[in-house]
Amino acid sequence: MKKKEHDIYEELEKAVLTGPNAFFGHLLRELAAAYSLDGVCFFEPDLKRSLLSLRLRYKHGLVFEHEENIRLDQASPLGQAILRGRSHAARLPGMHHLYIPFSLEGQSGAPGPHRTGVIRAERLHGKRGFRDRERQGALSMVRSLVRHYYRAEYAELVRRHERGMAAVAELTEIFATSIRVRESFKHILTGVQKYFGFDRVRLYLIDKGANKLKGEYSADIRGQVKSISYDEIPLEPGAHRFADIVLGKSTGAFMDRYRECVLYLPLVVQGATIGLLIVDNILSQHKIDPDDLAMLKSFAGQIALAVDNVKLFDKVEELSLHDELTKLPLRRYFMQRFQEEFYRAERSRKPMALVWIDLDYFKEINDTYGHQIGDKVLKEVGRVILSNLRKIDFPCRYGGDEILILLPETTALDAKKLCERLAAEIRDLKIPVPFSRNRELQVSLSVGISVFPQDASSTDELLRKADETLYRVKSAGRGFIMLYDEKAAEAQPPARDCACPPAEKEGSPDAK
Repeated sequence: MKKKEHDIYEELEKAVLTGPNAFFGHLLRELAAAYSLDGVCFFEPDLKRSLLSLRLRYKHGLVFEHEENIRLDQASPLGQAILRGRSHAARLPGMHHLYIPFSLEGQSGAPGPHRTGVIRAERLHGKRGFRDRERQGALSMVRSLVRHYYRAEYAELVRRHERGMAAVAELTEIFATSIRVRESFKHILTGVQKYFGFDRVRLYLIDKGANKLKGEYSADIRGQVKSISYDEIPLEPGAHRFADIVLGKSTGAFMDRYRECVLYLPLVVQGATIGLLIVDNILSQHKIDPDDLAMLKSFAGQIALAVDNVKLFDKVEELSLHDELTKLPLRRYFMQRFQEEFYRAERSRKPMALVWIDLDYFKEINDTYGHQIGDKVLKEVGRVILSNLRKIDFPCRYGGDEILILLPETTALDAKKLCERLAAEIRDLKIPVPFSRNRELQVSLSVGISVFPQDASSTDELLRKADETLYRVKSAGRGFIMLYDEKAAEAQPPARDCACPPAEKEGSPDAK
């Protein structure tokens, strides 16, 4: 018998984790089996309305929700028995009933449903009624099992508290270290999903320049983290419920329908909203636990600061990887991207061109007109290059006046055409020089091009051959474009005035 009771308690403890309905459903089954009952019901008393409201019924091996209200006259024998916490047996036409009240009031200290209740045991007419011994035994069994519910519930509260404290410690560590890399967005979302068990967690950030709410990442219950950068929402009233939430506007019927299984958490730093965190249980339709909701809201400030730190870190990192003057990426950033693109070209077996550009006589421009004019030249050249490239192309200021451009999926002929267009547009630039005789300066380019796979089979070899080609251009007179497999005589155009050093041009301060 003890083993059986132990097994019952174990099963009830597991049922507590699922919820009150699962627990009481299991209790009804156990009571029906112990006393050969034809049916068992669980009622909740509403003393203000003098009603017993049926919540669960067990019959024919099934537990199901059912509706039945019993008017409770407090002066009646049934009313008096329930008020005093005593069992009450009643004989109806065709049925014997036994009412067993129970109470948990004041035991757990945590308000919630199912703190008081009434169990009704049922036997069909023709069977014996409920004897005193059975009445006492059923009452004792119900109260014993209900007490176990309290103990199991308390143990679950302790487990939840411990889990919450562990979540606080680990999530705080994630938030504190999130300034290091942009991957921290993923860590934040997976941390929130893992410790709260939501079906899905999504992060959107505000792009003030574009006046949009842009998706970052989504983490789901399977542990998958996906980019949702494709999701861009205009930050305007009525454009989308997410935008309305961020703007503090009305959100409509969708919010009312799913309010118990979706939480929208605006991320605010120093009074300014920077984004939106959305957690939901739409797939499972599980209501978000009030304790989880309160804890997540308490984390809102830390999450917002962590996200803002990542954004600031990215901004600083971006500035450190780009040349402030030309707005072109710097050498170390280029070399990292070069390795990635070369590997991609090898794998896809598509051509890739490397362009090495040198501004003709740039040292002489600095020496003759000063570094301010030299800076203007670099700034304008950088602007022209950036405005003529595709999104997949990647330029960089390699050093001084040397510029490299990586052209994925580009043949030698296409690379040369692009360079001819760049050279023509740069040659048409008029750099103002107020103190010179001509009042302006023209610029020309020397360009060497190497192409994968026809010219090289490695990154070092591609760089070296582009550099060699540029050297041949400069040795042959400058101011023109050459492919690695071209001869200088074939590539060199007629000499131009702008390919000469400033000191040799008419109108320069040093002209003789």
